[in-house]
Amino acid sequence: MHTVIILSKNSSELLKDYRFLFRPFIEKGVVSFCDWNESGTDLTASVPDLYKLIRGRLQWRAVVIDTEPAFGRKNGPVPDEKNPFDYPDEVQDAAAPRPSRVPIIRLTHMLCGYPSSPVRNFEDGYEYTDHITGKVKRVRASELSEDEFYDLAAQYKEGLRRIYLEEKVPEETVLARKALEEKYSFLDVRPQEVYLISTRRHPDDEDHIYSSWKSPFEMESSDFCRRNNYPGNCRFLCAEITNPENSKYMKELMEFWMAVLTVTVNPIPASTLQAYKLYRLGVRISDAALSDMLNEHLNKMEAAYAFVQERLRMKPEYSFEEEEEIVEKQHIPVIFEGTSGTDLFIDTGHVGLSRGCPDDELLYWNSQIREKQGLIDKFLKAPRRAIDRASQHVKSQADSFFDDDYELDRFQIADLEDEIVTLELQVLTSDTHSVIDEQRIRKELNKVDKQVRKDIDARMRKSVVIGTGVVFLLIYMIGYFPYMFNSLRLGGIQFLASFGLTAAAVALSSAGGFAALFLLRRKLVRSMERFNGLMKELIRNVNGSAKKFEQYFSVLCTFMKAQSVYVGATRKSDKVSSRISRLRTHKQALAVSIERDEEIAAVFGIKRAADFEKHVTRFFDEDKPPQDNSLYYYEADGGRTEIPLNTAGDMVKAPYRFVAGLTIEREDIYEEEKGGD
Repeated sequence: MHTVIILSKNSSELLKDYRFLFRPFIEKGVVSFCDWNESGTDLTASVPDLYKLIRGRLQWRAVVIDTEPAFGRKNGPVPDEKNPFDYPDEVQDAAAPRPSRVPIIRLTHMLCGYPSSPVRNFEDGYEYTDHITGKVKRVRASELSEDEFYDLAAQYKEGLRRIYLEEKVPEETVLARKALEEKYSFLDVRPQEVYLISTRRHPDDEDHIYSSWKSPFEMESSDFCRRNNYPGNCRFLCAEITNPENSKYMKELMEFWMAVLTVTVNPIPASTLQAYKLYRLGVRISDAALSDMLNEHLNKMEAAYAFVQERLRMKPEYSFEEEEEIVEKQHIPVIFEGTSGTDLFIDTGHVGLSRGCPDDELLYWNSQIREKQGLIDKFLKAPRRAIDRASQHVKSQADSFFDDDYELDRFQIADLEDEIVTLELQVLTSDTHSVIDEQRIRKELNKVDKQVRKDIDARMRKSVVIGTGVVFLLIYMIGYFPYMFNSLRLGGIQFLASFGLTAAAVALSSAGGFAALFLLRRKLVRSMERFNGLMKELIRNVNGSAKKFEQYFSVLCTFMKAQSVYVGATRKSDKVSSRISRLRTHKQALAVSIERDEEIAAVFGIKRAADFEKHVTRFFDEDKPPQDNSLYYYEADGGRTEIPLNTAGDMVKAPYRFVAGLTIEREDIYEEEKGGD
């Protein structure tokens, strides 16, 4: 069952040094704390967080801690010295229901509802049946005069019967009770149990001995619950504690809160804790178990303290001498693999003197263009991938730069700021957008393609060239036939001369035809070579861009390095770094916790057994703040150990291993008989 511990202001102050004992159980959802404003007159003003804490819980109980009576600090009604829940002054003027002036009584009314009407006394009355109406009527004896009584007796004789009626409650009393019941209504599920726990001073020895020897017949049991108007589901426990100046005070206070914690996390049998009775609360501590736990905990905390001290003495990973270069130039290589481009060129050796000799130039050109287009696309992918790899390299390098602390003086910081400005300008002015103008190159390739196709169309096929050449030569030679016939009549020498001349003319004209074919071939080859020229330009631009990107990425990486140094230096100088701040917080918290445990060990008479704990990081996480760090809390038992409740055989769970037993003993409180000798 969930337990809400409701603390008065003074109780909260006393718990301040022991709240860590409750932390493991708060994290498990077993316990929660609620502050109590004792001056509040309704639930919202008194315990404003209560509804939020019990939302969704169908079963819960309240433990109200009110430690003020032990020290006499109350400004209002003062409780009895023996019973911190009995307020004699509160009862004297309780003629009608009214809100209690005592904060703890008022709080029980808010939690449990205003108590039902007490049993009233009876008075004499008479009952008779009216002769006229036939209805039964009742009348109180106190409301009849003597003459009226004799008249009724004479009229009804044996029909007038004597009865007893409850005392009449004034109407203002009924209305006042109803108003209080409405005032203390509860919007959620009320607690199943309400434990009221308080403290009182140790009884004076002489008074204690005197009261123990007095005869019980001279006294009557205290009826403080009815007098103070406590609800019936309240249970009352008190613990004795000495004054704060006493050497036993800290030990008793520790035992008190351990007893409260043990009650809080355990269901207490109804036979052990009954209504309308006062019980004395106590706990037994095992000195051996407490010694083992405290020594182990102190050893761990002292090892953690030494670890924190060492971490605080560590200087930043990087510091620089006065003339030392602060930002080392970074180099990011950009290598274009497979970018020689030799397979992008078109071989023009296949072009003959005529079309189709030896192969058809148009078919050859079409196949080469298709092949080279695919190779160009593949060729251009290599630089993109190389640039992407280089950018990833820059990113990984930049990630490795940060989170380091640097120690620089103000002059080095000023120089670093100037260098950052220079590097930033270089990054912003780097031209890496138009290194490779793919669109222009593809446009030029389209022009070359059209020109080559035009030049191919202008060339004659092989058969046409041969046929045309033969016809032309025959026609040309026919013009020389008359000359050759005339020279034949003149003699053999003349004929040979004319034949040689004719052959020379034919050879010369043939050479002219070949020259024309060569010029057409040369024009086509030049058009194709323009394609190869564009490829050379593309290869040159691609390979040249590698150096530009290498320079750009190197400057960018150097800029990031400079930024990381600046961030590390300013973090170090401006806020000492979050790591240093966390370590300083741990140092202070560990010192307080060590002092606390040493005081507990001293008041319980535990001898210190110092031992060096290795592997500090196994039980201490410096990144977790003290409030979330398990090292600052004792290890809870987790319900593994059962301890005795009193001596009747009942068992409860120990919250910690050093809790050996819980005692809840009835306190016999009597009130002296009035009027005795």
